[in-house]
Amino acid sequence: MQQARKLSNPNRFVTMPQPAGSPGLYPQPGSKLRKVKLSLILISCFILSLAVVAQYSSLVMLNYRLSSTRTELAEMTEISRALELEVAHLSSVGRIEQIARDELGMVDPEISQLIVLTAERRERNRLGE
Repeated sequence: MQQARKLSNPNRFVTMPQPAGSPGLYPQPGSKLRKVKLSLILISCFILSLAVVAQYSSLVMLNYRLSSTRTELAEMTEISRALELEVAHLSSVGRIEQIARDELGMVDPEISQLIVLTAERRERNRLGE
């Protein structure tokens, strides 16, 4: 039966002759080159993984700085709005009049004390007058 199988497919069960002794005692040709290639691949994978970790950690640090800067910007915007409101309150005409009357003792002028000034616009050239 085995001979029939060998005859039907001769390349199917071809075995190579083994050297005498244990199979692991003799180094295979090119095994040192394979070890060097494997070592280089492992070292390059390690270096690439370190680069990825470094990029990720810098990304996390930058996100933290961005978040704190956004918070600081929101605080500064709020302070700016409060200061603008205070400027508007302090420069209001009613407040200035009240300070002029109460603290400085000023009074409204009488109508006879008012002088209305008007400015006319001259079209002539001042050099040619």
